[in-house]
Amino acid sequence: MNDRVKGGQSTSSSKKNAEFFLDEYDDYKENVASIDTYQLISAGLSKELRGAGRVLDVGNGGVFSYDTQGVREIVGLDLFLDELPKDLELPENVTMVQGSALDIPQELLDFDGVVIVMLIHHLIGKTVAECIGNVRQLFSEVYRVLKPGGRILIVESCIPPWFYIFEKMVFLPATFVIENTIKHPPTLQYPVKFLERAMTEAGFVDVASKTIPKGRFVIQYGFKVPSWVTPVQPVLFSAEKP
Repeated sequence: MNDRVKGGQSTSSSKKNAEFFLDEYDDYKENVASIDTYQLISAGLSKELRGAGRVLDVGNGGVFSYDTQGVREIVGLDLFLDELPKDLELPENVTMVQGSALDIPQELLDFDGVVIVMLIHHLIGKTVAECIGNVRQLFSEVYRVLKPGGRILIVESCIPPWFYIFEKMVFLPATFVIENTIKHPPTLQYPVKFLERAMTEAGFVDVASKTIPKGRFVIQYGFKVPSWVTPVQPVLFSAEKP
């Protein structure tokens, strides 16, 4: 991670993400609730969040991948809040705020915890360097809004180092093809060690990760596929702001 190019989600990536997840909102919510891999994710994350105080859920989109009853207060941050379904039903302990994961509103401060679920690989810039800059910016913003002693919890789909090398090599042509052929937005996924190092560089301590078992199915580019066909592995990360 020697490249210090500043990030920023590209306009085309933001537009494509908005179009896809808003159009597929009901299906995505159903998949999170029903597909076995996501049920395992929910169980693992719910256990970590049980008894938490005030939590910021970054990139929430009105979909909760954990038991909200185990948290005292949740602030859901979403870039496309104004375009979410008007009849969106939220738990009583949830408040939604519009804003970017890369520029969290200044009034959102002093959280006991921050949750980021399956968001990082969607923070796409025009180049690989910009994507990496987005990861750094995200962790910098999260560090800023946490209380001292606050925890960050991340669930992310990670890939082996060899596949990351391949993804970086084909990023530009793959992005062009994806943007012009399918509804799902382009992504860039990262190895476990990359994200651990990025959190450490942002100032977090006690950085840890553990694999979440895959079920029979996962979602890849909007399609439900058998989990054995992809090298993607869900991982739960945790770290603390000293």
